Parts: sequence; structure tokens; C-alpha cells
Amino acid sequence: MASLLLLLGCFTGMLCAEVPGTSFLDTKTQKEHIYIFERSTNANYVCYDINLQDGKLCQTEPLKAYWIVENKTEKPPLTFLERKMAFGIKVIRATEDEATVHMTAYKDLHIRICKHKGTWVGIVKMNGHEMILTKMFAQMKPPFSVRCEYVDIYGIDIVTGEKRRERIMA
Repeated sequence: MASLLLLLGCFTGMLCAEVPGTSFLDTKTQKEHIYIFERSTNANYVCYDINLQDGKLCQTEPLKAYWIVENKTEKPPLTFLERKMAFGIKVIRATEDEATVHMTAYKDLHIRICKHKGTWVGIVKMNGHEMILTKMFAQMKPPFSVRCEYVDIYGIDIVTGEKRRERIMA
């Protein structure tokens, strides 16, 4: 966990300065995103979208990750360092219908990419509950620190349909 929190902190200031007045917990996950990753440092976030080839899950890269910068329509890709050390996705196993992945900075949170009720989703298991992952949010220690206080994992409980939030402390 310490590596995730430190590495995510290292990449928080790479793109833009903080946008005053932005509410980071209110960002909605768009339909095409499996999940998004936000940080408290600015309004930029990383989107993780399903990557299909001929209607089947790409086994080498089941998720495409890119930045949404200041809510512009351009989608800058992750840099080499961002992919390899923080926001990138490592494939554990994959077929045409399902994949298990984790973020490169945090190997303990496995994300199962599969169809659930006809829609591609990412499923994580937290505290004994399976939930459809919608968002991760990193609260960084101010001011301009590369340290993270915690990461919140947001999702929808598969069994109950309730919204859930699980916190991973630094």
C-alpha cells in the first residue's frame, strides 16, 4: 500500500495546477468508463475504458487508460512512467470474455473485468463484499506533498445494489 500512495503522490502535479472550487467527490463516472481515478490535487483524472477488439476483450490490454485534463475533450495518454509506476494496468490473466488486472502501483486490489447484466464492469472485493468499481479517489497530504493520506474505493455492491465506499489508509 505504501508504494501506491507514494507513487500516486509523485504524479499528482505532472499535468496542471489545482483548480480552485472543484468538488472532487462529485465527479460522475461516464457510461463508457469502467472506472476513474481522481486525486485531491487538481480536477484532472484518469479514465479506464474497456478495450474491445471485434467485440471481444483485448487480452493484452483489457483497459485503455488516459487523462481527462481540465474537462477538455482531448484525451492525453498516460506517460511511460505513469503506466509503469502508478496508473498503469497489469494483466494477471485474460480471456476473450474476462480479465483480472491490478494497478501497477497496488498489486493487492484485483479488478475482474467482465460482463455483469450485459454491461462491461470492473469488480473488486473489499471487506468481504464484491462491488462494481466506479471510482478511486486519492486524498493527498497538503500542501504539494507527494504523500497520500488514503485512497477511497467507490462502487456498487453486487448483492444489495447499495453504493459502497471502502478506504485504504496510508
